[in-house]
Amino acid sequence: MFDLLRVGLTLTSIDDGRVRRANEFACQLLGRDAREVVGRDWHELVDPMQVDELRAIDPGDVLAGRLDWRQRTIRFVRPDGQVTHVLACGSRVIIDGDRCFLSQIQDITELVATHRQLQLVLDNTPVSVFLLDHDGRVLTSGGAAHQLPAAMLRQVTGSSVFTAFRDHPAVLAMVRRSLRGERVHEVLSAGGHWYDVHLVPVPGAAAQRPSVAGVASDVTELERASAELRVRTNRQTALADLAQQALEVADEDVLWDRGTRTLTEQIGAEVMIVRGRPASDRIPAAWAASDDSAGVGADPSAPYNPMVPAHLNGGDGLQGRVLSDGGVTTPATEPPCTVVRVPVGPADEPVATICLRGAGRRRTSDDAAFIRSVSAILGSAVLRIHMEQDTRFRSLHDPLTGLPNRAALLDALRRSLSRTGRNQTRTGVLFVDLDGFKAVNDTLGHQAGDKLLTTVATRLRHAVRPGDVAGRLAGDEFAVLCEGIGSLDDLQAIGERVIQALEPTVELRRPVNVSASVGAALSGPDLADAEALITAADVAMYEAKRQGRGCLVRYDEPVRATHAARLRNVTALQHALGERRLDLQFLPIARQTGPIVAVEAIPCWPHPARHALAPEDFEPIAVDAGLSSDLDLWLVDNAIRYAHDAAGPDGQTPMTASTVTIRDDKRWDEGRKASPKEIWIRLSAHSFSDPDLRRRIIARATGSTTVAGHGLTLCIVIPDKLRAEDHREIDAAIDQLADAGVAVRLDYAETTPLGAMTPDHLPSGLHGVSLSEQYVHSVDHSDATAAVLAGIVCFAHLLHLDVAARGVDTPSELDAIRALDCDLAQGAAVGQALPMPPW
Repeated sequence: MFDLLRVGLTLTSIDDGRVRRANEFACQLLGRDAREVVGRDWHELVDPMQVDELRAIDPGDVLAGRLDWRQRTIRFVRPDGQVTHVLACGSRVIIDGDRCFLSQIQDITELVATHRQLQLVLDNTPVSVFLLDHDGRVLTSGGAAHQLPAAMLRQVTGSSVFTAFRDHPAVLAMVRRSLRGERVHEVLSAGGHWYDVHLVPVPGAAAQRPSVAGVASDVTELERASAELRVRTNRQTALADLAQQALEVADEDVLWDRGTRTLTEQIGAEVMIVRGRPASDRIPAAWAASDDSAGVGADPSAPYNPMVPAHLNGGDGLQGRVLSDGGVTTPATEPPCTVVRVPVGPADEPVATICLRGAGRRRTSDDAAFIRSVSAILGSAVLRIHMEQDTRFRSLHDPLTGLPNRAALLDALRRSLSRTGRNQTRTGVLFVDLDGFKAVNDTLGHQAGDKLLTTVATRLRHAVRPGDVAGRLAGDEFAVLCEGIGSLDDLQAIGERVIQALEPTVELRRPVNVSASVGAALSGPDLADAEALITAADVAMYEAKRQGRGCLVRYDEPVRATHAARLRNVTALQHALGERRLDLQFLPIARQTGPIVAVEAIPCWPHPARHALAPEDFEPIAVDAGLSSDLDLWLVDNAIRYAHDAAGPDGQTPMTASTVTIRDDKRWDEGRKASPKEIWIRLSAHSFSDPDLRRRIIARATGSTTVAGHGLTLCIVIPDKLRAEDHREIDAAIDQLADAGVAVRLDYAETTPLGAMTPDHLPSGLHGVSLSEQYVHSVDHSDATAAVLAGIVCFAHLLHLDVAARGVDTPSELDAIRALDCDLAQGAAVGQALPMPPW
């Protein structure tokens, strides 16, 4: 039966240690047959030193009765070397009067192998297992020997954890909860490591309290990785928040404060930001000399030279903050410690330097990367703020003088008017326009003009009161905003001080005297708008211009009335042009011998409240209204239309060309005989100086090809000052007109003809010249005037140009110019303006 149960039985004599009996299964366990077992000494069969648990047990003691061996695990070595593990138990018995030891042995080789494999797993994994009884005593434990929990549990096996772990309240709290029947899972820190601990209640018998099974695994690497991940996540979040702030913040101080706090919170160091280009002697001594082997350069593993670069010496000084972990300013007298310095912004021109002091703590590569990221964000944001500030400044300031521009002045004026409405004060505006600035530009060049403008701007700043705002509107126009003005007299006093400040000579390429015309306007119920107030000052300035250089005019009721009348005239002229209510009249032009050979087409305006106005009467109105170009185009179109209408059905005019000779030159005379009658059109300097408008006039004039075929010639009279300003461009336009069959004359009203008509610079298409009345008046009784006119006529004839004299008002003047061989005459002595040409 025992053989069937695979249980071995042996009977061993205690006296001599020999085996008296052994069943078949026992012999099989020993690897021998019965004959090799029975009668053999027990010591020859058992090798207990091969089993760890039997190292301290002597089988002789057991056999001699000195040790009561109730149950032991024994390892047998069979003759073939195979090891068999058995579980042995037995007792002493008397057989046939002999004292014997009856033992029962059972094969547990597989069980031992499994146990060893499990032990191997425990010994080589970061896991410790243990079992506690209901009093907290450690019943058993296992785990890798190098694991702290396993070693501690082995040391306290049989002892209570409440005593062994009294310095670890978190452990004891977990055990108490588990003993109360609660499954507990927590991560605990001990000895610089982190352990994941699971405690599970194990139910006991009905009358027993539960015990606790526990597993502790080392999760230090996981916790460290999680902690690093949390740090990186927090830093990424902090960088994202800082980047968002960098996009939104417009105040540089707020940005620096935010960057300082971000570094303080995430790096755990004291932070100081030195803005600008600080000198080394302005850095606190505790921050001046340091060494940081961690570095924050391109290679985090390389040592970082913390010394301030040479290009940072000099500049704005120390403007940063020194913050401790709590955000409190730290005295600069602390003991020296490790300092990291990082430039902010471009390497060659940093805008600041970040200094971090960490009391000797080495910075990791992650720290270095984070510091560099913060530096990059701050640098980009500061550059953005500077660019926005520069753009804002440029948008509100004149780039040449640095004064506020028109937009800035209007904004300041609106805010001032808003304040004056609340506190019952008044705001004044001085509109300043330089006298003769264009002449400086034309004669000395634009660089000289720019220098003059900057000088004027400087003088304006010093001439006005401390709270006043001087700005440049455009060109040579300036304005001064004055707050807290009591009356126009107070504003006038400031304006007169401005005029006096601008009077001293300005040294350009030569000394230049500049003056200013000033218009003064004061806010009130009818001038409560910024634009309206500046316009009123502008109107007063134009009235000052009309009075002469260096004058000041206040915008008062007379000026208001004059301006209102001018506006009515401008409006009426605009309506007249738009509704074609202007009339075309013709001033006759006679040849030397008397016949009318040409007419000058002039516009006349039947004013609604006045008599018909001649061009000299309403041209100033047209200039004020900006209608000079429109008026010239109207004149060209209507003169050409008349020429078409005046042609007869046979293509000839009612009168034939004159054949009277006025010169002895036969070739030139024959050319004059064949010339048709002419319609002159005198253009303003403003119209012909505009290239686009000039092209339109030329296109309309040259497009009238039927005029010349009908016996009429168009003649365009151009102001001489245009050719004096740019003779190449004007000469090209003259030749273009001449090529299209349009005659061209220069009207010499200001420039001396003898100086202007140089043969080398005379356009080939020029037909003749027209002299103003200043060359004609008193010619009949002034030898000097007669001599000048005679010289001009002779010089023009040598250049094959005819000469027309305007303003010939008396018969004696007509006789005098004819005697001087002047070719054509125009004026009261020749005839008044007529609605139709006199031919």
